[in-house]
Amino acid sequence: MENPDKKVPWYYQPWAVVMSLFLVLGPFGLPLLYRSPKFSRTAKIVLTIATVAYTVYLVIATIELAQKMSGALIGV
Repeated sequence: MENPDKKVPWYYQPWAVVMSLFLVLGPFGLPLLYRSPKFSRTAKIVLTIATVAYTVYLVIATIELAQKMSGALIGV
């Protein structure tokens, strides 16, 4: 494992990784998380589970919204 005190690029900094996971990239940000030396193994596992749960929630909410919208358009 790399030295966590070593200067790392901005995109591996904790703030950038968390923003990419929850605001920008979703599960596509997981490679940034796993390559970042700033997170412990436990933090990586917890953030992975949180990202997957958040993504599943957003997919379900999108499907429900689409169903409601299609019903409203048809006049049901």
